[in-house]
Amino acid sequence: MPYLLRINNFALMRLIKLTIFLGVFILLCNATFAQTDTSIHFSSPLQIPLYLAGNFGEIRGGHFHAGIDIKTQQVEGHVVLAAADGYISRVKISLGGYGNALYITHANGFMTAYGHLQKFNNQITERILTHQYETQKFTIERFFHPKQIPVKKGDTIAISGNSGGSGGPHLHFEIRKNGIPQNPLQYGLDIKDNIPPTLKNVGIYPMNDTSFINGKNEPLIIPIQKVGSSYKISSTTTLKARGVLGFGIEAIDKLNGSHNRCGVFNISLTADTHLIYSHEMNQISFDQTRFIQTHVDFYETKKNKRRIQKSFLTTYNKLRIYKDVKNKGLVYFSKYGHLLNYHISDVYGNESTLKFAVNFDSSHYELEPKKTSPLLFQYNKDNVFENPDIRVNIPKYSLYEDLNFTTTLADTLPNAVAPIHYVQNLYTPLQRKMTVSIRADSNEFLGPKYFAVSLNSKLKVISPEGGKYAQGWVTFKTRSMGPYTLFLDTIAPTIKPVNFKSVSNNISSLNKLILKTEDNTNGSGIKTYSAYIDGEWTLLEYDYKTNLVWINLNHHTPSSGEHLLEVKIGDSVNNFKTFSFNFIW
Repeated sequence: MPYLLRINNFALMRLIKLTIFLGVFILLCNATFAQTDTSIHFSSPLQIPLYLAGNFGEIRGGHFHAGIDIKTQQVEGHVVLAAADGYISRVKISLGGYGNALYITHANGFMTAYGHLQKFNNQITERILTHQYETQKFTIERFFHPKQIPVKKGDTIAISGNSGGSGGPHLHFEIRKNGIPQNPLQYGLDIKDNIPPTLKNVGIYPMNDTSFINGKNEPLIIPIQKVGSSYKISSTTTLKARGVLGFGIEAIDKLNGSHNRCGVFNISLTADTHLIYSHEMNQISFDQTRFIQTHVDFYETKKNKRRIQKSFLTTYNKLRIYKDVKNKGLVYFSKYGHLLNYHISDVYGNESTLKFAVNFDSSHYELEPKKTSPLLFQYNKDNVFENPDIRVNIPKYSLYEDLNFTTTLADTLPNAVAPIHYVQNLYTPLQRKMTVSIRADSNEFLGPKYFAVSLNSKLKVISPEGGKYAQGWVTFKTRSMGPYTLFLDTIAPTIKPVNFKSVSNNISSLNKLILKTEDNTNGSGIKTYSAYIDGEWTLLEYDYKTNLVWINLNHHTPSSGEHLLEVKIGDSVNNFKTFSFNFIW
């Protein structure tokens, strides 16, 4: 037994030494990998000074901004450069989003993205044109392997533009690591910023029926004033609370040389001396970004355009930007008040602070009964509502919290073919799409021409929702609640020449044939567009922002002689218009 014990002790010591060795080895490897992550130096993608119209993590509609928007001096046409060695791995052309975009894969899992481009360099353009003609599509997505289009840092890859969902000429630039967008301002780009964030409003939120702020069981939004180099709540504002409360703050950042409202990097909140909440915008994955709708005060964002970021967590929130959150960031007022202290900073360390006291409210308040719906929708379950006029199906994990669901009817709008359906309200966010079916007249001839629209608070059309007609119902998917109705569209889009006249057919001096196409007022929206020269498919490009379509004759040069151009435009309910033009080249 003593000998066996010595053997076991010896084996145990070897196991301990091996464990220690492996632990040290893993730490050294991690340290090496961490150094490798910063070994790639990204240079500027433009040859002009860098001023930003938007930064990483900025609050946008339905998502955090995944990159930086670099100003291009209010014009298109600047040379876009590869920010590091690599290869073109992906090219995408879409009507919205990033428009004409390309992606470069670099070493160590890094990728850079370049969006809203006017055009690509000649090598990329040739490959994309070939693919477009093979697939007979303008909007495409093409992937390339490492040896097809290699690039060096500083190579010209494209020309800057205003394509896609861009609101003006600029370059959208991203740095991704293993597919996850990183904050580009942490990678040494030459961007100046010595301006601290601007604080605008504080939100205070009672979290249950027995919580109050200044005697009311409803959110309180308080403007912030700048006094000297710090921020304060008005000295005439006294805050008294009881129960469980959450806090939020509206803050923006500005960078040197730009008046644009950018996002802040860090928000931290302490209650007395305890850090109860902190988040940093180092990275944000695309599968998380829509949780921005529960990260902000959605009501204030939609109703009053105040982007207040909550400093507490709601029930369903998968964001991984949070660092130090105690008790979900909530503050309890049971016997004593608390001193709240916000620290807001940008990525360069410029900081603004706000300190304010909230006293304990010992008053007794009578609870007012709240209107509740008999139908409780739970965030983690599939939820279905149905009556003779409407059907609503909300999949589980579409809601961020449990919901007392309501739906009501209102009078039919002029030109509508169904009453107004209020599905909850405009101020209830959705993470995933819900399915809505609205009863329409059983008209098998006109039924396929019905389509759904979403309305704003003034009952004006926000956008067509589309939908498919079947057996007296129009069914569509949507990521927004609020009022809906149905319209009928039997009118085809219009097509008019812009840079040529249909009565004059010699166009040999033109590089492009440009036409304007529009759908009728409150129409279902342009869906399809195509062009043919002498019966052969020809690339027709489309910009929905300007309602222009065009044929680039440098890409498709006709032979000398007479030709026939046909352009066909269709809307979402299959009304088509064809424009024909005989021309001489």
